[in-house]
Amino acid sequence: MELRKAEEEALRLKSEYKALRRKKSCYNNDDVIDLSKLPTWKSLMSNVVDDEIFPSIEREVQDEVTAVEGDAKYTADKTSDASVIRDETETPEEKEEAGYSEWGMLVTGSSVVDATEDKTPEPPKTETKEVKPVLEEEEESDEEDGSVIDSSPSDVMLQFQTLSSGFGSLQPKTDKFMSRLNTKDPVTKKPRYGERAILRVKRIIRIYKALEIGLSSINDSSIVQSIETQIKQHEEDMQAQAKAIQTKTQLEAEQLENERRMAEKRAEEQRLKEEETKRKEVERLAKQAHEAKLRRLEEEQRVIDAEAKADRELLALVPVKGVEGVRMQISRMRTALKDDKKSLDVALGSLYTLFDQIVRKPEEVNFRRIRRDHPKFTEDIGRHVGGKEVLIAAGFRLEKLDGVPCLFSKEPHIESDMDGWSVWFDGLKKTLEVIEEEMIK
Repeated sequence: MELRKAEEEALRLKSEYKALRRKKSCYNNDDVIDLSKLPTWKSLMSNVVDDEIFPSIEREVQDEVTAVEGDAKYTADKTSDASVIRDETETPEEKEEAGYSEWGMLVTGSSVVDATEDKTPEPPKTETKEVKPVLEEEEESDEEDGSVIDSSPSDVMLQFQTLSSGFGSLQPKTDKFMSRLNTKDPVTKKPRYGERAILRVKRIIRIYKALEIGLSSINDSSIVQSIETQIKQHEEDMQAQAKAIQTKTQLEAEQLENERRMAEKRAEEQRLKEEETKRKEVERLAKQAHEAKLRRLEEEQRVIDAEAKADRELLALVPVKGVEGVRMQISRMRTALKDDKKSLDVALGSLYTLFDQIVRKPEEVNFRRIRRDHPKFTEDIGRHVGGKEVLIAAGFRLEKLDGVPCLFSKEPHIESDMDGWSVWFDGLKKTLEVIEEEMIK
């Protein structure tokens, strides 16, 4: 699975490099940067030399080929046929796990010596045919065809950064595969990877090395700097255009403002001409308005004082808060509604629903903010003795939110006051439990 993912990633990066070469970086066909001048993929692969990348691996393979050729006379035709069948049916994972392992010996309960002595050694293959990966053949015959696409420098730079990032992500995987190429089973002394797995690993490493050369050629050239210059110049042009538009808009706004001021001045002159005859009337109306304002303020103050007095009286009815206070207020409600069990059940049910919503979602402000003049609240809870008092005993406050009298349970800040929040939330849960107990009675 890991090897397959690495292959897919390497092929994707190869395609991205090819796609990058088919782009021209420009804005409105000005200062075109033709990326097709970058090295073709074929030229990159031609610069990848296996002897420099896999020196030790190549020597081992040559030794094996020499050994096989020396024992060619020992090979029978049926052995060759069997080996071909085994190569075709054997999966890459099975070939990667060729040879005994210490775990295998522990499971079977036998030793390496017994396993090797009990089995007749397979005769070597009569011939060794160099298996060239299909991908490599495609790479060697790959012609960088396709039309050149005009792209914005920002898109080109983004694609280059994506290619560089993917290359960086592929590096630790290739390093890991490279180290495993030289790793042998400590018991059988055979390579850790099978023949097909080695070909697949080499294929990935060749693509990685080709990408390394291609990215190096891009970084060594002035292409990146030229594209960055294009992006910067485009941004400056756009800023200049925006500034010109802003200046034009500002001039138009100033002109409109001057016309408005002139109109206001003419209107003011006309008003001053008429003012002399209407002065007394204006003063009278102003006096009446002032007196009306004073009366309105006095009335508002009386309302505020009355509300404050009512709030104080309501708070005075709740001498005890917390669980005991809730029990006390529910007891008052039960006494007041002893002849109206239906209203009592509705009130307790509404209180249960209210606190259950808060406990389930304490962060929801709408559940903790109750309008005192809400018709539904007044009908179910607020009109009864002890109704509002239950909420006050449970920690609700009498506040005005957006000018509306409310009962509000303020949630402590959970990060800065964890203890306070825990006490607040425990109180809500205990209140819910008390209400549930009262509903059962």
